[in-house]
Amino acid sequence: MALVTTPAVVLQTYRYSETSKVVRLATRDLGVQSAIAKGALRPKSRFGAGLELLSEGTAQLYFRETRELHTLAAFDLANLRRDLAAEVGRFAGATALAEVMLKMAPPAPLPAAYDTFTTALDALASASPEAIDVAGVRGIGTAPPLPPTARTLCRSASPTAASLAPTARRPSRSRGCHGRTIATFSP
Repeated sequence: MALVTTPAVVLQTYRYSETSKVVRLATRDLGVQSAIAKGALRPKSRFGAGLELLSEGTAQLYFRETRELHTLAAFDLANLRRDLAAEVGRFAGATALAEVMLKMAPPAPLPAAYDTFTTALDALASASPEAIDVAGVRGIGTAPPLPPTARTLCRSASPTAASLAPTARRPSRSRGCHGRTIATFSP
């Protein structure tokens, strides 16, 4: 196992055990890789708050070509990117970019894709609020949810609930959670 140091952005994290996290990283030199951060959930972890969504830093991975899950030795934080969470439009755009990297980028070196991704995150962070178009983000399917009275009514609601959605025009039916039928109204 070789220790590899590479710039990386955290795309996804999830709990693995009481003290560990599995982290999906977009790396410059290795592509998208999965790593386990042992002890990351301990109160005095060496990772600290660095392993948050869209955090950028330098990752040190114990890397072996034949494995799919590597060990994260260290993550030196360079940019936490908390400003992306300040507005829903920024965060929706940034998470949409992260999803594209997760789904499309291979576990192979793609420095141009990594550079484009980090440049796009920086552009989202520095853009004026007027420049961020939530409707444009909605077009790619990752828009923030609208209030229930404006878009979605569950069939278990009262029949007069439809009158609470003044923009509702054309209803369509789909299956929601727990098998309930949901009527979605589009303007």
